[in-house]
Amino acid sequence: MRDEDLESPGLLKDSVQERIKQVNLRAILGVESVNADESQLAITVGRIFTVAVVIALIAVLIQLVLGLARDHQGDFYVTVGVWVVFAAELGVNLLLVKNRKRYLLHNWLNVAIVVFAFPWFDYGTEWAAILRILRFMLLIRVVVDIFWDVVLVLKRNNFWLVLLAETILIIVSGAIFAALEHRDFSTGIWYSLVTITTVGYGDVVPYTEKGRIFGAILIVFGVVFFSLITANISAFLVGAEQRRTEKEILEYVKITKLRLEEQSELHEKRMNHILTQLTEKLETIEDEIEERQHAHRLAKRVNEFEDKLSNDSMHFQRRLDEIEKHINRRAQELE
Repeated sequence: MRDEDLESPGLLKDSVQERIKQVNLRAILGVESVNADESQLAITVGRIFTVAVVIALIAVLIQLVLGLARDHQGDFYVTVGVWVVFAAELGVNLLLVKNRKRYLLHNWLNVAIVVFAFPWFDYGTEWAAILRILRFMLLIRVVVDIFWDVVLVLKRNNFWLVLLAETILIIVSGAIFAALEHRDFSTGIWYSLVTITTVGYGDVVPYTEKGRIFGAILIVFGVVFFSLITANISAFLVGAEQRRTEKEILEYVKITKLRLEEQSELHEKRMNHILTQLTEKLETIEDEIEERQHAHRLAKRVNEFEDKLSNDSMHFQRRLDEIEKHINRRAQELE
């Protein structure tokens, strides 16, 4: 078996988590809101409507609680207001997004709520309650965003082990307190919880000497464990700010890199254009120089030919003069 075929449990776990992150869970559940590939304006408006939807869901929760208390005052107006928020989110986002088909498919639950939870449709009390509860599915878009942050908090410094130890401590110490003070188990758990978290309501207190000693020990251990919890949460909040800063720096570096690549490509194009122009000018100058050199050589050859012709003419003229003299001399001799 090759070494690359072997994966450590940690790498396998990270790989599985990475694949889970790649699954668009919010789109499957129909609560994605605006996709990250849309325009910046659509994303910004979508975030504003997400806050409005969360506020509307809080209103629905209050409405449900008041309904359980049989207080239905203003119930219809709350229902209309919440429906208007959902309908406005759906309508405005549809106008702003480029891919409307994807938006409708990835927000099918919101569409269903807007269509079926129309305030003036009378489905009956039971169906109205079901539709109100169905609206809370839209909270998934918020829960999914913070899910991996929660996982990160639990993984940081084995925080889940601290929580597990804290839970075991609360249960065990509650049982011990109940046994020492002859109380029921639920009272012991309540005393352990308020003591470890340093709340100390004072409604449950130890009456025996053994109970007070155990309470003092529990206070010390509770402060230590609770400090670990608060320290981990504080470290995560500080780390979240640091991660956000690092993310912004990475985004700035990526943008700067892209700009540098664009500038480099533009500079390369300009240099190639300049080199092409220089090459053409050099070729033109070389052609001109070559033409001038050729003309100079031609002129030189013409001058040489003229000199030679002049010399030949002079030589020929001398020969004619000699022949003429010779003829004249022979004519004189014949006379």
